[in-house]
Amino acid sequence: MEEKMTFEQANRRLEETVRQLENKSLTLDESMKLYTKACDLLAFCVTELETYKGKITDIHRQRLEKRGGESHDE
Repeated sequence: MEEKMTFEQANRRLEETVRQLENKSLTLDESMKLYTKACDLLAFCVTELETYKGKITDIHRQRLEKRGGESHDE
């Protein structure tokens, strides 16, 4: 079983897939398979970024609470 892919691995694979998509000699079927792969990789990357954004927000709120300050939601 494959280990969970890291953000960095997914990002590299996404870049490689986009480069492959830029190849003008691909068939429509090959292009669709690569496009689907790129969409899946992009969704994974966005999810990872959102997860880390939430963690950073939590850390920031905890620091403000320790100082007795208030957090301001954007």
